[in-house]
Amino acid sequence: MKEDGACLFRAVADQVYGDQDMHEVVRKHCMDYLMKNADYFSNYVTEDFATYISRKRKSTCHGNHIEMQAMAEMYNRPVEVYQYGTEPINTFHGIQQNEDEPIRVSYHRNIHYNSVVNPNKATIGVGLGLPSFKPGLAEQSLMKSAIKTSEESWIEQQMLEDKKRATDWEATNEAIEEQVARESYLQWLRDQEKQARQPRKASATCSSATAAAASGLEEWSGRSPRPRSAAPSPEHPGLHPETPKPPSPGAPPAGKPPSPCAPGGGSGGAGG
Repeated sequence: MKEDGACLFRAVADQVYGDQDMHEVVRKHCMDYLMKNADYFSNYVTEDFATYISRKRKSTCHGNHIEMQAMAEMYNRPVEVYQYGTEPINTFHGIQQNEDEPIRVSYHRNIHYNSVVNPNKATIGVGLGLPSFKPGLAEQSLMKSAIKTSEESWIEQQMLEDKKRATDWEATNEAIEEQVARESYLQWLRDQEKQARQPRKASATCSSATAAAASGLEEWSGRSPRPRSAAPSPEHPGLHPETPKPPSPGAPPAGKPPSPCAPGGGSGGAGG
């Protein structure tokens, strides 16, 4: 609680309303209650009671035991004061006994009050006289709403992360497919280039072979026939090459038809 002179009323406001900023409302109700019951409470004040109430209405004026007893009766809840221990050093009781949670405050350095809350039991709204109010219902509703909001936020976060993972997976697949397609295309280009080079090599080989054959044929044709020797073959010494016989004196040359003018050359001579 803030140390501004209203710490006691802030601690009670935190217990009753769940908001320490309601301390001014708590102070006003307390002072009004004291004035309505001046016959009783004035016995515990040494100064003029009206002056006392006027001074206590100021927001910077500290509260004391008289105000705590008045608030215990107002909210019909005991007010327990703790100081460096687990047992209260003082307890102010309400008019009627009940099972409601007491208002718990702690006292520090003999000047300051703080709010002590039991986390396992609801205290907000208890003592306000609301007939249909159930202690803790507001907290339960807020807790359910907070849990629902947290779950929805968690689900949205998970969906967003799943979407991010799916997007990364798709991007990875696209990159892989693009890389595979690029490598396949490059391999296809290499195969096409290789196939285009093979016919040229074969054609060049055939042309070289043809040119070599033609060159060899020309060289063979340009050679003069080797003269045959009349000497017997060393492998066959008994064989001699045939020597053409000279033609007889009256015979015509071989290979030419006899002249019709030659004597005895025709079947019929000239008529006389």
